Amino acid sequence: MSYPTNWNLARYFYSGLDDPRLDADIASILPLATEFATKYEKIFGTFTESAQILDFYRDYTEMSHRMATPSYYLFYRSSLDTQDLSVTKKMWEVDYIYNEAANKLLFVAQWWKQIGYDRIMEWSGLPELARYKNDLLSTADGIRYILGEREEYVLNLKSRPLGLAGSLHDELTGSYEFTMTIAWEEKKLTEEEVRSYRQHTDRSIREEAYRSLRRVYNTKQNQISLGNIYTSIVKDWTSEIKMRGYGTNVMAQRNISEEMDDEVVNMLLSEVEKAYPVYQRFLRAKAKMLGFDTDFSVWDVGAPLGHSDKDFTFEEAYDLHLSVMQDFDSDFYEYSKRMIEEERIDVFPRAGKRGGAYASYRKWEESFVLLNFTGKLRDVSTISHELGHAIHGHLSQVQEAPVYDSPLSMAETASIFSEMLLGEKVKSLVSTDEYKEYLNERLGDIFATIFRQVQYVTFERQVHEQIHAGAELTYKDLNTLWRWEQEKLYGGVVRHDIAPEDESGWSMIPHIYHSPFYCYAYAFGNLLTFALYNKVQDGSLSVEDYKDILRAGGSERPRDLLKKYNIDIASPEFYRAGLREVEKMVEEFEQLI
Repeated sequence: MSYPTNWNLARYFYSGLDDPRLDADIASILPLATEFATKYEKIFGTFTESAQILDFYRDYTEMSHRMATPSYYLFYRSSLDTQDLSVTKKMWEVDYIYNEAANKLLFVAQWWKQIGYDRIMEWSGLPELARYKNDLLSTADGIRYILGEREEYVLNLKSRPLGLAGSLHDELTGSYEFTMTIAWEEKKLTEEEVRSYRQHTDRSIREEAYRSLRRVYNTKQNQISLGNIYTSIVKDWTSEIKMRGYGTNVMAQRNISEEMDDEVVNMLLSEVEKAYPVYQRFLRAKAKMLGFDTDFSVWDVGAPLGHSDKDFTFEEAYDLHLSVMQDFDSDFYEYSKRMIEEERIDVFPRAGKRGGAYASYRKWEESFVLLNFTGKLRDVSTISHELGHAIHGHLSQVQEAPVYDSPLSMAETASIFSEMLLGEKVKSLVSTDEYKEYLNERLGDIFATIFRQVQYVTFERQVHEQIHAGAELTYKDLNTLWRWEQEKLYGGVVRHDIAPEDESGWSMIPHIYHSPFYCYAYAFGNLLTFALYNKVQDGSLSVEDYKDILRAGGSERPRDLLKKYNIDIASPEFYRAGLREVEKMVEEFEQLI
């Protein structure tokens, strides 16, 4: 292997759990919080000079960064082996300390509330605080949801045990063992490897992959566990909404954190749902190509069209990504090279490793990417997707820490844009038959990241609304709701082989456990990227303009930032234009029948 394929965490963090520096950094968390509280607890609300606010921001961000370093390290270690109990135990210990530190810092929110909306808005208009403007605006908007110090203290205490539900989900699903019978041989596989077989050319193997996942997820014990974990998370979310006064919109908390107006999010969901028939056209065309017009099953949705599976080595896949980045922009290319050379990409699946893929980054630190590479074309796209995230995190380092992170609604921009760049490269390298296969893959990915993500969110919304209204839902209720939303998406094109009350697909989606309603960011990000990509291609948006959007991080509201480039996300036409691009690709696909 010419590239390093494992993280070198010792290079960036600690040599191991027994590193004295790790223990020292953990031991410093409470003293850091105490020192900060001693300095600011009695005086923060009396500030009149912008220099005092700047000092406060500097001290707060430096403290927060130092306190968070052990947590990042332990999160990365846990991602590599969710079954390492020594890591899990350490994470719980650190989580307890963080909660204690957070209680010492409750005065910050209380002072913001006492300072009041008008004064914070006045500060946001000062030139010397311009680099913190969006954080001040968000603070001004958020103070109405801050409770009294005693109530915040109680919420903080209860957040720890309830917060462990997400960890329990990861630990539980990470312990699952999967088997598949292939060519009369039973194989033990990771979940990621099983999932990759759902795109196999052999229909019986695709079916076996689906059944392998169900044999584990659909056991009564796992369904009870996952159902209770999920509904506990939803109930916690609901209690926060009610206590903080977010109103009746169960998505309000997410929308506020994403700096997205409720009506904009509702417009996104509504316009995509109206376009479900476009997806159904794609499925009908695909069923015809495969010869399954009357028997198109759930395990055929992700099927390839060809008769051979093209595999990529990791070197081939990464070199392809590098060539795409080199053609587009030198910054994208150089940072992609650094990522792999500096051992910040963990590549292959293994037992216990967290499933899926992610990129992680923070102010003043380098990006890290986790993959589960199995050699399929989809995995090649995943490289470009996650490296897009990493590059976004790199470019936004120019922002101050409080406005470094993009809201999730903008966080998918660079990742999807990088996938689109890769797509153009692939298109130029393949034959007509291969292009048909590529178009099938590309449309499959587009529908997965726009239409199916909206289906996830509409399922979540149903669950949250029912629990918000006082309903108790069992795992069978969740299964039935999931089938209902599936049927709206599939429109009767797909044949199901199990009853609605056994349809457990929701339980296999980590996002709904860890970040309620996060998935609409994928749909929004795709449609936004269509707009940005088309503008770059027609020359109305330069590459530097596009990089400036990424460099903005969280320094501007998405609606305000994009308006500078003549993109109005509050207009239904914005979403319809993106969906028309999808429909054009479906028309091209239909013509290939």
